[in-house]
Amino acid sequence: MKFYHSIFIAATLATHVQAIELEAITAVAAKFDNPALDEQYKARLELNQLIDQASAPGKEDPAALTKSLVLALQASGTSREADKYILRVMTRVATVDAVDCLAKLLNGQDAMLKEEARQVLQSIHDPKAVVALEAALRKTSEKREKIGLAYSLAIQKSPSSVPLLASLVVDSDLEIARAGLSALATIGGNEALDILKEADASQKVALGLKPDVEEALLIAGSGNAGVVQEVYQSTKSDFVRLAAFLELARNGADSKVIALIEKAVKSDSGGLRHAALKRGIELNLTNVLTGLEQGMDQMPAEDRLIVLANLQHLKSVDVAEKIALRRMNSGVQDERIAALAALGEMPGKPAFDALLQALGDRSPPIYQAAAAALAATRYPAAEAELLGQLRDTSTAVRVLAIKAVVFRQVPGANGILIEIIAGSDPVASKEAMKSLYFTATLDDLRALYSRASATQDAEMRKSITAICSKIATRIDTAEARDLVKPLP
Repeated sequence: MKFYHSIFIAATLATHVQAIELEAITAVAAKFDNPALDEQYKARLELNQLIDQASAPGKEDPAALTKSLVLALQASGTSREADKYILRVMTRVATVDAVDCLAKLLNGQDAMLKEEARQVLQSIHDPKAVVALEAALRKTSEKREKIGLAYSLAIQKSPSSVPLLASLVVDSDLEIARAGLSALATIGGNEALDILKEADASQKVALGLKPDVEEALLIAGSGNAGVVQEVYQSTKSDFVRLAAFLELARNGADSKVIALIEKAVKSDSGGLRHAALKRGIELNLTNVLTGLEQGMDQMPAEDRLIVLANLQHLKSVDVAEKIALRRMNSGVQDERIAALAALGEMPGKPAFDALLQALGDRSPPIYQAAAAALAATRYPAAEAELLGQLRDTSTAVRVLAIKAVVFRQVPGANGILIEIIAGSDPVASKEAMKSLYFTATLDDLRALYSRASATQDAEMRKSITAICSKIATRIDTAEARDLVKPLP
């Protein structure tokens, strides 16, 4: 008797929990009857919060919650607007228990609710949901519905849908045919692959769909080098050929792949040629790299940019550096900028020196590219080199070093900059003031203030006072502002 009593209590509690959920959902659903848009918005928020609470960790019971939502949908007093948003929250929690109700909506006359029901069904990964979607696709003659159902079946990825989706591929409407191709590509598998191969060879498929069929073959045949190779060799589409090439070229570096890359480097198609150049440099293929240093002048401008963007992959750092340094003499600004970026990836002193010199260029894009490259330079002695150059006797050398320490954020540089400001080189002093404005700390401001207070040179005092005021404004603290107040 105790056993049966326990079952009775459990059943009663379960019914009570479901009733409370249904009551809450029904109460929120009633709020959608209010025509005021702000009230309907509040109802949507409340419905989502209710589902959040009911599906929270430790409280979730998807089957019970699904049943409550289904009952709310079926209730005669629930408005169409409420039905729409109940269906939308169902995409988050619905179980197979909702399929019968959803299938009925899917086969109904209300276009909006049919669309919402379809989206819920695609979220329920169960054969029963697949059957409902397939049945709807067989029945409908509406273009929009066919496309949507094909998409939903693609999400389900059920092999059982492949023959049905195959029938869409030969549809006279190109959008429907593309939806079928896309779904088959997503589902994949041998059967889908065979259908796509047949479509590729078929005269029944519209001529304009040829690239779409080939693209679907690439997706479904991903990892199958034979299929991808066939598409690569036969396609007339530059886009598809490039996609096939990328798939083949990233799978290792065997003799077939190497031969493919070496041939593609000579292609008339810019996209294919650029992809082959990039991959050839990454793999350091001899036939791609041979003559690269001397042959850059004969390359199209776009190809030179591809080479410069990938120089960091060259095993021979010296060769990479020579190529980038030579392209710094180009009359094409974009090429010089690319060369500067490449030099920033190199650890050699010639690369570092070239970047430093480029800081003196009057062209803002070149200057900015050099600054960015210096900030990231891989030259290991960059900071020590710059600190030494700050103390150089040559004004030109010091000015470039002063510019560079700002971008490189060199530790210990600010103290030297303060010395330069108070020194006898007016050109370097002016540049140091510009740089220190961006990097000075409160301690640096104190040191500058002391210099200003101690100097007997009226012009120097005026200059240092001005930079102190600017730095205090940038730091923007009470201590910084108070520090510069006594300065005349």
